[in-house]
Amino acid sequence: MAASMGFRKFTFEELKKATKNFDDEIGRGGSGVVYKGVLEDKRVVAVKKLEGLSHGSEAQFWSEVSTIGRINHMNLVTMFGLCAEKQKRLLVYEYLENGSLEKNLFSNDTMLTWENRFNIALSTAKALAYLHEECLECVLHCDVKPQNILLDKNFQPKVADFGLSQLSDRHGNNISKFSKVRGTRGYMAPEWILNLPITSKVDVYSYGILVLELMTGRNSTGSQQVGENGEVGNKKLVPWIREMVRMNQNWVQEIVDPQLYGMYNSSSVEILIKVALQCIEKEMDGRPTLSQVVDSVTEACPVDREVQEEI
Repeated sequence: MAASMGFRKFTFEELKKATKNFDDEIGRGGSGVVYKGVLEDKRVVAVKKLEGLSHGSEAQFWSEVSTIGRINHMNLVTMFGLCAEKQKRLLVYEYLENGSLEKNLFSNDTMLTWENRFNIALSTAKALAYLHEECLECVLHCDVKPQNILLDKNFQPKVADFGLSQLSDRHGNNISKFSKVRGTRGYMAPEWILNLPITSKVDVYSYGILVLELMTGRNSTGSQQVGENGEVGNKKLVPWIREMVRMNQNWVQEIVDPQLYGMYNSSSVEILIKVALQCIEKEMDGRPTLSQVVDSVTEACPVDREVQEEI
């Protein structure tokens, strides 16, 4: 299977040597741990090692291999090869120097500029639009969040971690039923909780939350709750933003990440926030497609790069 997709098949010993016995951990998620490594040809790589192999994690492994074998986009992480030796399952990816968006966005001394954030919002939307509308089959990522957006040395983003992805038909209907809820608390669309049909709009919802975090510097996770009417919301972040937009004439200045120190384009932030709020509409039909999001965000691109001084 690996050879048919053009991937190199590594031995476990090769990857053990490349990672110095899995010594340098650079990331951790629900499906495994990621280590930094150097191959014999001197390429620096990220090696994802699945832990506690079970039927579910085995399925995630081959789902990720299968999905990445179908895609090719500058804002999607590149996979070099894999190891499937006895019970050992590892994936070998390109190494991205600046790590995850989560690590960069929520640090007390973030290096992310306004230009970085705008580019991350636009490029991530382009990558997801490609998955939904330009692949031979529509690919639902199902776990869009800052932890799964990786940044290279120039802070260019690449969407990663396709372990929970799902193929769908071109009309957005799911081919196979989901056996369980997928995704991460804080980024999950109401459809998951309410047992409604799962379409590409679940990724749109997650993307909307991600953009709100990009603009405000606030983390939404850990606060998602389901109300009696099925309303899913982030108790702190989303209601706070909606209240600001509705009640405060200077809401952009009030909600934008203070770590930007006034160095941002106010009209572009306003457009991005409004697009993000459309993306997290409760009703999936009220959300735009990712290609519509790309168009809207592109139009928000600041032409004059005017700097607004925050008072």
